[in-house]
Amino acid sequence: MNTMQAMQFQCVGITDFGINIIHLRSFGSVCSAGFLLSMTQGLFWEIVGGADKGGILVRAGKELKSEEKSGRLSHGALVREIEFFETNGRLHYEIVKGTGPENGWVSIQISGKELARRTAAPFEDDEAAPEDMPEAEWRIHRRCKRERQRDVPEWKPISIEQVMNNHTRVAPGMFYGLHFPWSEEMLLSSKFGAEWLTQAMHVAGTLPMDNKVMKVSADPFKITTGNNGGKFLFEVEYLHSSPDLHTRLFAKIPHAMEQATQSDRLSSSVNKQPMEFYELNSSRLLEATLPVKIPRYYFADISNETSNWILITESIDFKDPKRLDFEGKTRGAPKEQLEALEIEGPYDKCMDWCLRGEPKDYYMTLVRCGARMAGLAHKGCFGDSEVLGKYFENFAALPFSSFGMKAECSGQPPNQLKTKIDTALSFMADTGKVLFPSFCRTEDFQQKLRNTLMKLNAYAAEMNYWCHADKDYIAFTHNNLNVDNAYFWRNASGELELGVFDWGSMGSRSLGFKMWWWLYCHEFEDLSANLDAYLECCVSTLQDLGDFGGPKLQKEVLRMQFILTGLQQMFGLVSAVGQIYKMCPKKEWATIKDRYDPRVGDNIHGKSTLRLYLQVMRTICLIVEEWKADKVVDDFEEKVTELLGGSKKAPSTMQA
Repeated sequence: MNTMQAMQFQCVGITDFGINIIHLRSFGSVCSAGFLLSMTQGLFWEIVGGADKGGILVRAGKELKSEEKSGRLSHGALVREIEFFETNGRLHYEIVKGTGPENGWVSIQISGKELARRTAAPFEDDEAAPEDMPEAEWRIHRRCKRERQRDVPEWKPISIEQVMNNHTRVAPGMFYGLHFPWSEEMLLSSKFGAEWLTQAMHVAGTLPMDNKVMKVSADPFKITTGNNGGKFLFEVEYLHSSPDLHTRLFAKIPHAMEQATQSDRLSSSVNKQPMEFYELNSSRLLEATLPVKIPRYYFADISNETSNWILITESIDFKDPKRLDFEGKTRGAPKEQLEALEIEGPYDKCMDWCLRGEPKDYYMTLVRCGARMAGLAHKGCFGDSEVLGKYFENFAALPFSSFGMKAECSGQPPNQLKTKIDTALSFMADTGKVLFPSFCRTEDFQQKLRNTLMKLNAYAAEMNYWCHADKDYIAFTHNNLNVDNAYFWRNASGELELGVFDWGSMGSRSLGFKMWWWLYCHEFEDLSANLDAYLECCVSTLQDLGDFGGPKLQKEVLRMQFILTGLQQMFGLVSAVGQIYKMCPKKEWATIKDRYDPRVGDNIHGKSTLRLYLQVMRTICLIVEEWKADKVVDDFEEKVTELLGGSKKAPSTMQA
């Protein structure tokens, strides 16, 4: 059992408002010397000192006064790290190339003079690029292959206390062992800047060793959106310019630990951990094999001690990155069509009227892309499943005992959930009624929603198990494939194509679960009209054995998983009324007339959170009423009871 599997064994099946949460029952401190060692294994160093002395001094032990070994480690030698002590800069190595003692201990600097620096792992073969593959693409393939062969540590659970205590500390990253910046100011500072970025790209294998970054400067365009992290652009100049090297780069970083974003930072760093670990691994490990374009990877790392992280990629060249129509003024109006290959957007969640074409085309393209990833993963195209399970979410590895099923209620305490539901119903029927269907104000609907959620909550763990009991329905694919996590263009034939970013929580999970998170921000009316087509697209893509080799799935099973996941999200949304009032105070609601009012439709603090909460709450209410989700839960109860070979749960498990 690996660490990530152990974390997942403690999952209780409750979801956040925008992505799944893994709830951890306990956390242990990981800030120890041993932990520091485990974070920097499987790396390589170049000996850059000793040019005038025939190499650098090597000792038999980590102590500075331990026995001196015979001979010096040659200048220019390449060594493999066995262990490294961050506190005193002592490196235990074994030699790979060069002369001197085969192993021993050296200092990486003396009196501020650098003696050894981290460098890229050597390629294990001299295989030439295929004739039909450009050199830059071949470098990506070799880099990803090399990364998959390195033994990078697994993520260890961290607590809120650790994040609060350590978030200002500079610490080595898990992937490459370098200190790294996690804000725009840090990256542009003299402590990091061009010299650091050169070393970072060299170590990551994304910049040829005979090239370097000469200058790093701020980009005037500021990115103001982002639910799961901060974002900024910056410009670089290289010693040797090349069409294969991007000069405008994009960085994604944690939310700042400031009053406006502290809760978001703790949510992503603790509640959703290790979401960022999965995202960075997607670019680090899968860039060469994903069946979809992604921004070119240049560097990424994360600290398990501090929760700080950074991802650096190319900046996508959007044709018109102007402010979106949050007020809905262009609804129904024809949109200007761009030239072939010009990139649309960027788009945002819950604003389908901004799309340049029919929304169905965009969501169908997303579904097809996600299903294609799942099919290729099933075929083994992304590498060894054990490696994927180590660095990505992996519900396929969970044993029966991990789901926490029991005769009693396996979800939230029923009395607590009922209070949350009643608070949400009061909001939808009174304060926020202008944004919700009129049936939300009827006693019949309110009782239906209450009963539906209370019953599913009683079976929360069982639902999680049922969705993952048949391994054919577990898919390794993008977890949050929304229009704001993709970039779109049309080819010369006018067909819509896409690239994908924001790979948080990438991994293996129920395909119906995945489909919900691909489609949940779609306008309900369009979702309802096209769900059958989306499900059929997903099933048929996976069944195309000639191309993808996926299993044959049943559309109705996916539909049930999809609806249950939506209801599961409502457990989080009914808890969000207090947050809604923080983003739009209660006194404002009397004068709000529709969803396009900037107070509820615009991005608040640069995030779509409020707009998303309100739209998805409406969507789920409509699913309950129009799709008869209460009957779906009844059917699920029958299926899971039969699967487990027991009896239905007592009514008391569904009552406060």
